[in-house]
Amino acid sequence: SSRSAENLFWLGRYTERTENNLRLARLTLNCLHGEDQPSAPLLAWLGQMAVANTLVLPTVPTPAQAPRVFERALIDSLTSSSGATSVGFYLRALKLAASTVRDRLSQEHWRIITWTEDVLFSSFARQREHGDCGAQQALDILRNCSDHMAAITGSQTDRMTRDDGWRLLSIGRHIERLSFLSSALERALDCRSLDGDSGFEAMLALFDSAITFHAQFQRSRDMAALVDLLVIDRDNPRSLSWVAHTLRGRLAKL
Repeated sequence: SSRSAENLFWLGRYTERTENNLRLARLTLNCLHGEDQPSAPLLAWLGQMAVANTLVLPTVPTPAQAPRVFERALIDSLTSSSGATSVGFYLRALKLAASTVRDRLSQEHWRIITWTEDVLFSSFARQREHGDCGAQQALDILRNCSDHMAAITGSQTDRMTRDDGWRLLSIGRHIERLSFLSSALERALDCRSLDGDSGFEAMLALFDSAITFHAQFQRSRDMAALVDLLVIDRDNPRSLSWVAHTLRGRLAKL
């Protein structure tokens, strides 16, 4: 039905959006608490990405201006369930979209969706009973949720019949991925965060392509190599070219 088609499409979008925000939140907290002091361009990029993806509100000071205030605002927003803000909202939206098409999902798929949402909210609630939730505690919770999201995307990729409903789900995911990754790369180029080693590695981490890059190019920091892997390479499922090509194929099938 058209109703199921729409909900499958949004199930795909919210799945990818949740994954993107989880990865961005983890990357931001890791950069703020890394051994090396993040560069000014990297902080500018992280701040812009956080605002653009509603990890923090535009009124929050940037990480360059007040890193601890920015960090506190980011952590506090993770369990927001209103106002299209952060991971909590998208996880709840993912669960709502999935509930309308439960007949299309396996029991394991549905169970891991509800479990992931419960883990996020209950884990942060327990931390706050003992005071403020620190960056390391938040990272542990986000890492756990990321593991669960990998199971959700695995169920969508390998355990659903590849009919038009599944294609709409896949189209939703690819639209989100293409939009998120291309805007991340554009902002990084504008901020010149890729000029430094930390910014270079941060971009690879956001594209989930660090292992692939270092396997092919060792410790190189060549911009042409980065563009080749993240933009042009059709064998990398995180590259813009692969996503656009796959999206075009899904649309052609419809």
